[in-house]
Amino acid sequence: MASPVYVFTGFLDAGKTTLIKDTLNDPQFMEGVSRTLIVCLEQGEVSYDEKWLEEHHTNIEYIDDASSLTAEKMHELDTIYHPSQVFIEWNGTIALPDLILNQMPDFWPLVQILTPVDATTFASFMGPLRQMMYEQIRYSDTVICNRCTPDTSGSMLRGNIKAINRRAQIYYEGSFGEPVELKDGGLPFDINADIIDIKDDDYGLWYMDAVEDPKKYDGKEIILRGYYADDIPGYKQTFIMGRQAMVCCANDTSLCGITVTNVKIWEMKKGDWLEVQGKLKAIPMENGGETVVLYASKVARYQKPAEEFVTFS
Repeated sequence: MASPVYVFTGFLDAGKTTLIKDTLNDPQFMEGVSRTLIVCLEQGEVSYDEKWLEEHHTNIEYIDDASSLTAEKMHELDTIYHPSQVFIEWNGTIALPDLILNQMPDFWPLVQILTPVDATTFASFMGPLRQMMYEQIRYSDTVICNRCTPDTSGSMLRGNIKAINRRAQIYYEGSFGEPVELKDGGLPFDINADIIDIKDDDYGLWYMDAVEDPKKYDGKEIILRGYYADDIPGYKQTFIMGRQAMVCCANDTSLCGITVTNVKIWEMKKGDWLEVQGKLKAIPMENGGETVVLYASKVARYQKPAEEFVTFS
């Protein structure tokens, strides 16, 4: 029988071991599980007590060299422990290998990648350690922002995480793992204004908020500024406008784009910077979700800003 695999990645002391222990303490998650195997590639301040492991019907295997965790090694561990499920506590300084992402053996199928991040150090890590943070988050199904305080900026966390991985589910926790509702020094614009004027520095925050909750902006009058990014084949009055977000470095960017319609695209060319005013509409997508489309009423040339990349703080 196949044993589902859950991979926990993140920086040292970001909370991986605590998250694993909390998961094993969850009766609902553990229902029907007879034995768990933890494959640990990194040891932080929080450790596993032998008595606790025994009480939770859990075995642990420590591996010093990540390259030694091969399909053959997994088969060996499966034969020794016969686990009902496997938790891999990954070393956050090492990128996840193709074996885990795409080549897991049938007897150990990958189910979920979870990444805890320390909200108190996240902003500082997104500078010099951005590439490493990118590697941790880019494939994550779930990101848990722990150690949040009343002053934590949810918009900064959400914006940066979503710029790396839009599909990631994000949860916010306090110092003791309790769910928190962030006041979120919030959105730096008035969503209830007659005309929502999104300044250059705020485009990233607006974009991520609109992606997460398109209905919030349905029917809103707005002013957006960005560049003509692309055409939409077959449409003569519609184009993609947006701004670039830096994902891990200046050479690796992602377009935060929105569909703009009701315009004379023959009067513009790709790369033009524009200021567009109009009404947003929430439109259903083929995959069952929704997106927002901007129905333009005014279009004007706009001078390219000194800082082209969007930010999320």
